[in-house]
Amino acid sequence: MTPIVAFARNVLGFTLHPRQADILEAIYRDGIRTAVLRLGRRSGKGRIAAVVATYEATVNARPHLAAVPAGEQVAIVVLATSQRQARVVHRYIAAFLRRPALAPLIVRETADEIELSSGIVVMTLPCSAASARGLGIAVVILDEAAWFQGVDGSPLDVGEIWRGLIPATAQFPERRVIVASTPRWAGDWFATLCQRAETGEDPETRTWHATTAEMNPFISARFLEAERVRDPVAFRREYEAAFESGISAALDADLVRSAVRDGPDSLPPLPDRDYLIALDPAFAAGGDTFAAIVGHREPDNRVLVDRIMSWRGGTKGNPVRVDAVLDEIAAVALAYNGARVTTDQFASEPLTQAMGKRGLRAEAKAWSSESKVAALASLRRCLYAGRLDIPNHRGLVAEMVNLEARPTASGRTRIAAPLGQHDDLISALLALVADLAAETPPPAGGTVEPGGGYDALPALHGHADRPLGFGLGSVERSRRARFGLITH
Repeated sequence: MTPIVAFARNVLGFTLHPRQADILEAIYRDGIRTAVLRLGRRSGKGRIAAVVATYEATVNARPHLAAVPAGEQVAIVVLATSQRQARVVHRYIAAFLRRPALAPLIVRETADEIELSSGIVVMTLPCSAASARGLGIAVVILDEAAWFQGVDGSPLDVGEIWRGLIPATAQFPERRVIVASTPRWAGDWFATLCQRAETGEDPETRTWHATTAEMNPFISARFLEAERVRDPVAFRREYEAAFESGISAALDADLVRSAVRDGPDSLPPLPDRDYLIALDPAFAAGGDTFAAIVGHREPDNRVLVDRIMSWRGGTKGNPVRVDAVLDEIAAVALAYNGARVTTDQFASEPLTQAMGKRGLRAEAKAWSSESKVAALASLRRCLYAGRLDIPNHRGLVAEMVNLEARPTASGRTRIAAPLGQHDDLISALLALVADLAAETPPPAGGTVEPGGGYDALPALHGHADRPLGFGLGSVERSRRARFGLITH
């Protein structure tokens, strides 16, 4: 047993699973400086990162500190996909360092740093190349590197992070770089890194590949089989850690960003425009988001997204308040010249009846794999032609750039978000664009009196019991105050 595995068991009170222990033993026994771990989902990557960070900050502190002038701090840096995930790994490390044998070493702790009396500081940060520049970094751990996201939620260029941080480790003879991730797309940065490590050109660089079943025996075979049957292509990527060539980004991230306007998030209605509100309904507590997107087509054939609204139920037993949501949608439709409303086939009958009682015409359109692919083609055409104008709405942009196209067992193409992510807003946008980008846009509908404009909106203010009506987390509160909301 190598020192790190014994340290995890005897000092940290944490017993690694056999395959986890095998990998760490090989890394330290063979003097591997850059370890690339291609692992299935739920393989314990965060725990592995915490064990390595704690070991390097304590047992290996002496050689790291010897490489810098006396009194200079040395950093152990863990980068995660988001601040939230970084905090999860931070809690793992903090719990390890509070073990009786290590607790006296802690001199300062914040939400993302733990400083030890030796001069070592352990930092757990969201993925940002600039976040740790200028530090003496002995160890870098990239947790779920293939899934790193930028501030807009889009896939991040991990190569930039690599170039910003890895050179900082060069002065440390006992440096260590650990890159652990479930694959995302064939041909991306992580796939290239794995291929380069597999060549064996650098004796201090090595890659490991292990499935979820191998890494975590607590995941039942029944669960894994159910996941495989549900989506074989996604299963190969998520649980077998395979680079699945059939999975790709549905939309070009650069084109999506180029469609984001610099102006306001919400546009006022124009008196001579026909508007459409596309819905992607959801009602369950804690489930998907009920999304609604208002848009119109300009005479030059540009498709403009005028307003984004979303609602989500709270904890179990607190679902979306349907009547309040539909009241808000009806008020917006009134303000936008009696906008037409379109929804998918799911729960369409009660929705169309409810909108009819509010004086609006709602049309249900069947949503299938084929129609979704066709809608995606329309959206792509708009992006390529520069004919799409969307607000700087983080949720929508993130869903657009993370949307994937992948084959199904039947040979069809499935358009959906990656496992564990959402596609409610992009689904509403697809429905909107499919309608508005048609060769002959349908006429405006609705039986309410058009032309209410923004004057119709303030009547809804002051209803504290109504759910938020403008993209959850879409803009900071100051911008919300400037451009206005349907409700408070």
